[in-house]
This record gives sequence, structure tokens and C-alpha cells, in this order.
Amino acid sequence: MAMSGVEVDASVVALFNEMKIRSVHKFAIFRIEKKKTITLDFAADAVVTDDRDDDKKNFQELSAKLSKEPRYILYDFGFTSKEGRKLNKLAFIFWCPEDSKIGDKMIYASSKDAIKKTFTGLSLEFQANDKGDLDYNTL
Repeated sequence: MAMSGVEVDASVVALFNEMKIRSVHKFAIFRIEKKKTITLDFAADAVVTDDRDDDKKNFQELSAKLSKEPRYILYDFGFTSKEGRKLNKLAFIFWCPEDSKIGDKMIYASSKDAIKKTFTGLSLEFQANDKGDLDYNTL
């Protein structure tokens, strides 16, 4: 449980483990429900991307789904490196826009560690405070 009193729903942990092992979704968006529980807000279908352009299109789809409310995101980056290696990296993104309500920003920020602790083995983490921070080429 986070210092804020928010708990991570067991289904969120199960979904993370499925994404980590089998890439069942390209991305998943999580929200805090009733200031008590972190739950799934949206999960995109699984998409295999072999190059950065394909992956970037899916990332833009994720970006379009975000509003001014904070969210936690898992994104399954997948592309082929310049050396020809297929890369897959699961990333945690904390979306917390500047124009969100202050109370929402506070509860999401104080609950971030709780969800991150359940996402064991992540190699990438980002925070985005506006759409400009969600530029695929700079992440």
C-alpha cells in the first residue's frame, strides 16, 4: 500500500506479468479509482512492431488516448536495432500533466512507488508532464 493509502489491484499485477512474459498488449493505461485502488483503464491489443516507424505509430495512438488526468502507463517498445537485433523493452511512464487538478497530481505522485514496486524487472521509466514530453524520438 502506498503512503496515500492507495492499493494496487491484483489484476494490475497479473496484467503486468502477462505483458512481461507474452506481450499480450502493446500498452496499458492505469488509473486510481475512487482514491483507493489502482485499476486498469485501457489495454491496447497486442501488436508486433519490427521497426521504429511502426512502434512510433502505436506510441502516438497511446498519446492520443491521454487526457489532462494523470495516469500510469506500461508500453511495450518493440523494434529492430541498427545492428539488426530485435529489441523489446517494457517501459513504465508516469503521465502527470501540468494542468491536472492539484489533488489528482498529489495522489498519483504519492502512489507511484506502490505500482512501480509491483512492476518488477522494468528497465525503462519516464515521466511526462505534457504532450511534448511524449515525443517518441526523445524517449
